[in-house]
This record gives sequence, C-alpha cells and structure tokens, in this order.
Amino acid sequence: MDAAMILNKIQKIWTLSMICLVVGLVTSTALALDPMGPPVAGLAEGQVKVGIDYSHSSMDLELGDGTWVEQLDGVLFDTGEAVPFTLKDFKAYRTYAGIGYGASDRLEAFVRVGGTEARFGDSVWQDQEEFDSSTDFAVGGGLKATFYDDGALQVGGLIQGSWAQYNGTLFAPQWLAADRVEIDLTEVQIAVGAAYTWAERFSIYGGPFLHFVSGDFDDTFSAVDATTGGLLTSNYVWEIDEDSVFGGYFGAQLELTDRCVFNIEYQRTAAADAVGLSLMFKN
Repeated sequence: MDAAMILNKIQKIWTLSMICLVVGLVTSTALALDPMGPPVAGLAEGQVKVGIDYSHSSMDLELGDGTWVEQLDGVLFDTGEAVPFTLKDFKAYRTYAGIGYGASDRLEAFVRVGGTEARFGDSVWQDQEEFDSSTDFAVGGGLKATFYDDGALQVGGLIQGSWAQYNGTLFAPQWLAADRVEIDLTEVQIAVGAAYTWAERFSIYGGPFLHFVSGDFDDTFSAVDATTGGLLTSNYVWEIDEDSVFGGYFGAQLELTDRCVFNIEYQRTAAADAVGLSLMFKN
C-alpha cells in the first residue's frame, strides 16, 4: 500500500470520526463561547464562504450590582439591593448559519445568525432549582486578519462578538410556581495566534485569547403574601460579568474537498470551556 493510499484512508477515517462526533453532539443535550476557527484570514479577495457553526460551552458568571423590587397587588411595596453571587456551570449551545467574505487576501469579515438554548441549576436560590430555556435568537460577526504568511505558517488575529437572549423558567419540585427568567448576554472574543499546515489538507491552529461577557439577569416570581393575602410579585435584576477573561484555544482544520473545510477546536479559560465545530463551503 503506497503513501497516497494510506493518506486517503486516514482522511476517510478522520472524516467519518468527525461526522460521528457532530451527530453525537447535535443530537444530545448539550452544554457560550463561539467557534473562532484559525486566527487568520482564510479567503482570497472577493471569495465567499457559507457554513454552519456549532458551540457547546459551560461557564461561571459573576452576577453583581443587583436590585430587587416588590409589588403588592400592583403597588410598590419595597425595594433593596440584591446579594451578588456566582452563577455556576451555565451551559449553553448555539447553532449558527454564517457567511464570510474576503475583503482582501489578508482580511476576512463574517456574520452569523442562529439559535441558542441554555440551562443551569441550583445557583440563584440554592434550592435545587433548575433553569431550562426555550430556543432563542443569537447573532454574531467579526473580522480575521493575516499579519504574516510564509506558506505553511501563518500568523494573525481575530475579533468577534455575539449577542444572545435566553427566556425560560426556573423551577424546583417543592415550589408552587416557577420563576420567569430572562437573560441577555453580549460576548466578545479577541485572539492572536498561528495556523500551521501539518500535512496536505490538514492544519492545526490556536493561540491565546480574551473573552469578555456582559449582560443582564432578570428573575421574576409571585406568591401570596401571608400577612395581607394579596399577590406579592418580586423582581430581581443583576448585571453579568465574566469571572475570567484570559484563555487559550487550539484546533484542527481538514479540507474535505477543494471547497469544503471542517474545523474542530477546544477553548478554555479559568471559568469557561467550550468545543466548537464548523463546516464551511467556499465558492
């Protein structure tokens, strides 16, 4: 068996493994870091790509600067400051459809639109409660630039951002009714790094990155007031900040055909980790 046949078999095995991994992740209950891909421009000037991106992430979020407001039968009853806390293990997954454009051989722009879901448990009230969101809207975009290109080795950077909203219920079996929860998240990732062509149609990439998160967490619930018998509605609102902003990531890119590319990557900070998958088609 010659080297070409061996390489062809390895490529087929890799492709089959990646397809199985994608199917397994998408069809399972998944764990909000977005896929970054190689930190260099991947399109020639005027070239267009379309694709699907998927991310599976878990992170801790710092909730602070909170306030609460209580209304009794629709009339202001009391207000105060809400205690800050860490929302542990916020699990989210996102699926995007995206399009990219090569503004030049060294600069690429892209946008994404898709859906997202999230869940977490036992962090807000520490009463064995669980949060499940509906499938909600997410949108993102960014830029990639190549600073150095020496054939097999490229060095560059990227900046990307996204916004997502999560609406759902927070409920524990011993509660009479569920809380209504709304979460808005804005994220920015800034990375520098390198991509290296390891073998024909196969390259590796990665580097350090910064991850910033901001947003709002809104929790509303109602109960019968024991003293007056009226309906007491409480609304708690916190601001969201990421617990850690510095991290690193690495990934691999496989050219399935001359116009079809598959990426898989892992991202990690002290408070978050994620797996990202991308399948792209170039013109």
